[in-house]
Amino acid sequence: VKHLSKSYGSKLSPVKALDNISFTVEEGEFVGIMGPSGAGKTTLMNILSTINLPTMGSVSIQGKEITKMKNSELSDFRRK
Repeated sequence: VKHLSKSYGSKLSPVKALDNISFTVEEGEFVGIMGPSGAGKTTLMNILSTINLPTMGSVSIQGKEITKMKNSELSDFRRK
């Protein structure tokens, strides 16, 4: 995950759910996502699971950049 940001609402009054987060998870690692209500945990998981797209940034899973995939590619990715 590199420089991931997600905003909701209009361009005039956006609400930032995620603001420029980056991290790496190596194969075999376990990661916990914790934080208070409204911190962006669900937004992050929705992006990682390809339910939502980020406003900015990139997500690569097993060498595949999921944030640049087309809908048909995402469908195939989700099935695997």
